[in-house]
Amino acid sequence: MNDWRRPARFAKLSRGDARGGGVLALVILGIAFTVWMAVEAVRRGDASGGLWIILLFGPIGAAVYFFSEYADTLFRGPTLQPRKVTAAELRAAEADVKRLGNAATWTAYASALRGRRQKAKAVDAARKAVEHGPESLEARYELGLGLEELGRYDEARTELERVVAADPTFDSDGALFALARAQQGTGQDAAARESLETLASRSARPEILFECAAVQARLGDRAAAAQNLHRIIAEAEAVPDYLKGNVLPWVHKAKRALQKMGG
Repeated sequence: MNDWRRPARFAKLSRGDARGGGVLALVILGIAFTVWMAVEAVRRGDASGGLWIILLFGPIGAAVYFFSEYADTLFRGPTLQPRKVTAAELRAAEADVKRLGNAATWTAYASALRGRRQKAKAVDAARKAVEHGPESLEARYELGLGLEELGRYDEARTELERVVAADPTFDSDGALFALARAQQGTGQDAAARESLETLASRSARPEILFECAAVQARLGDRAAAAQNLHRIIAEAEAVPDYLKGNVLPWVHKAKRALQKMGG
């Protein structure tokens, strides 16, 4: 005889199987993610720190490592970050400081610390670099970058202004771009606009054009902002195919900004 309760029982079993399959998929993804982060820690020479966190805490430790190493880069706006620094490179920079202790080695050590997200230590090291070489533009630039990343914009602006005054194109315009960010951080949008428009007059880098457009829009000059956003889109047409992946995100941002502006 047919059991009228059988379909309901089968439905419960199916839901249970689905939940079990979902849990299994999450477990597999967690293991894969943990292995990936462990491999990355070893590849970056971080076996004494990050790897142990991953091994001890599994997926949770892997997530902590991921956010400490990657999330800051993913979610920050346009910045001039140092290249990724391995733990081994940081140790080598520290050894150079102990061996020589001059402005150049303290600057390199500060940059390595900043690359490892050790921002407060990076600023301390950059101050040591300035102490050993007060006239070193590299040391003051590194100090300015470190202070800017800590959100200490007034101090950063002071250091970066000294660098730009001595060399307006220092670090291929990196110093002026950093100064523009510090100026915005201190609420000096008019000064930031001047810095960014100077950069835009000699560079087609989309991050510069977009930042310039953002400041112009905040100051109420929508026409100038739209012009820079359209320039991002137009300049992307001339970019070689192998570089389009770097430019397309800015094109999308420019188009969205133009839509919000009604242009």
